[in-house]
Amino acid sequence: MPVGADRHNGSDGEAQRFSRLVEWLDSNADLLLDNPDNNLVAVGIGKKSAGRIDDDSPFCITGFVEEKLPKKVISSRRLSLFAEAAAAVSHVGRPQELDFEIDVVETGSPFRAQPGLKLPSGQRGLHGGPLPTLNLQKRFEAVRKGIGITNPHRAYPNQLSVGTLGFFVRDDDGRTYLVSNNHVIADGNKGRKGDSIVQPGTLDLTQSELNLMPTLTKLKAELQIATLSAFVDIQFHDTRGIPFNEVDCAAAELTDGRRDFSEIARVGLGGNLNGVATPFALDPLTGKITGDTRVYKAGRTTGWTEGEITQLAVVTDVRFGTNLARFRNQLGIFASPDNSGAFSRAGDSGSAIVNSRQEIVGLLFAGSESRTLANPIQSVLDALRGQLGVQSLTVI
Repeated sequence: MPVGADRHNGSDGEAQRFSRLVEWLDSNADLLLDNPDNNLVAVGIGKKSAGRIDDDSPFCITGFVEEKLPKKVISSRRLSLFAEAAAAVSHVGRPQELDFEIDVVETGSPFRAQPGLKLPSGQRGLHGGPLPTLNLQKRFEAVRKGIGITNPHRAYPNQLSVGTLGFFVRDDDGRTYLVSNNHVIADGNKGRKGDSIVQPGTLDLTQSELNLMPTLTKLKAELQIATLSAFVDIQFHDTRGIPFNEVDCAAAELTDGRRDFSEIARVGLGGNLNGVATPFALDPLTGKITGDTRVYKAGRTTGWTEGEITQLAVVTDVRFGTNLARFRNQLGIFASPDNSGAFSRAGDSGSAIVNSRQEIVGLLFAGSESRTLANPIQSVLDALRGQLGVQSLTVI
């Protein structure tokens, strides 16, 4: 059957196509990523147009590569075209015999956990890009989503770091937590319950502020806003195999202090959240993905940006320093045409991804030169609820 051909027409055909792609990805993603000759960064489900997942083009399997290479270069390096690799794992002779569409998009680089901003103190000020219009790289009297935070334990003052405060949740006993990534506030599995979370992140302190707070004790006394409560371990590649990860998340309970956390104080950077978005799904009547695929985020480095959900169910390896971790079921995001640059940069990890109704869609955790990855929000909330040992977590 020709590439992209379908035995069904209309919405029923799209539903059948989408289901087959999910099954194919579950069976073959590991095989594709584990073979270095395939030269792949990630695989997922997207649209043949490479645009938003709710456009009118057919669903397809998307291969992510750092750079699209000419066929002659691919041949000289003894690499496989994505079409050939997909045909091989599908046990068909030629790409033309695949019963689904494929597409290839560029990432510009491998995916990395998205601060990547943990540096020797002597390099302060040399990284992070220009300040956004609303400077999120400073101390805020109002604790709100989108501002810079970090866990300084085991690093300060020799290393400075920063990520982003994503959003806030409240449990069934009335405790309030901020949510960000494990690698932002739990130090990539090294964090301990009770660690202080400070704002701003130490990489954003001025030299005068660093001079006034030369020790961890003094830093915590001045800048602590929360204490680490729970995190989901990131499972890295090791000699025993390659485990899957679903989320990179952590929660820290807000502490009483001198910062404002009133509802009015949290208005801004897009306003208060209106709960959790319904997970993306296929409408059986129209054959299209339901849900708002235009998304936004406020992050420490790039501020308020706009993007589009372009892939679902992404499977990829993400680099955390010297370690690799494989993630599945991730959201792929690309900057919208109206955005002036990339959707995210180093330092934006932990940002809340929201839709036009201010419903939270995902938690930003990794990116490449041009693309961004996010954990689906329900997976984050389910995982944190289990780690915290609570019945419910409400986004506030």
